[in-house]
Order: sequence, then C-alpha cells, then structure tokens
Amino acid sequence: MLQEIRNAMNGTYERRARQNACAGLAVGLLIGAVAGILFAPKSGKETRADIYEGAKIGAEKVKETAHHVSDIAKEKIDTVKKHVKQTKRHVTEEVAEAAKDVAETLNEEADKL
Repeated sequence: MLQEIRNAMNGTYERRARQNACAGLAVGLLIGAVAGILFAPKSGKETRADIYEGAKIGAEKVKETAHHVSDIAKEKIDTVKKHVKQTKRHVTEEVAEAAKDVAETLNEEADKL
C-alpha cells in the first residue's frame, strides 16, 4: 500500500501507462501490417514481388544514408584534425614564448650576481 502511494506520487503509474500504450500501439501496427499483407487482394507472387521491391528500396536508402553519414564523419574528422594541429601549434608557440621569458629572466638574474 505504501509503495503504491509512493509510485502514485512520483509518476510511476503514468509512466507505465504511457509505456504500455506505446507498446500496445506498436504491436497493433505490426499485427495490422501482417494482416494487411496476408489478406490483400493480390496473389502471393505479386505480394512477394512487392515485398522484394520494398526491401530493395529500403536497402538502397540504407546504403545512401550510410554513404552520407560516412561523408559527414570524414568532414568532421578533418575539421577536428585541423583544430588539433592549430591548437598544438598555438600551445607550442606559447610554451616556446614562456621558455624564452624564463631564459631571459634567468639571464637577468645571473647578470645581477
């Protein structure tokens, strides 16, 4: 009883209800699609041809998307490499400048002795 009150207060029931509704919708869509294919007024040969064409189109879209994502990834990698080189060059210049300042300070201090 106490657990039910806690669940009601923190929204667990609503979340579960939404999850169950989404799962039910997905199962219903799947069953409807299968029923539509099985009871369609087309012959089995025509249905298989439609499924085959749909699979070919789907595979082609996946292939196109993979190439597109690959191209974008290559561009991003090149951009990151350029930024790393620029940052490395900048850091190297800053370290060299700091080393030069330290050397000058040491020389000045050595001259004072």
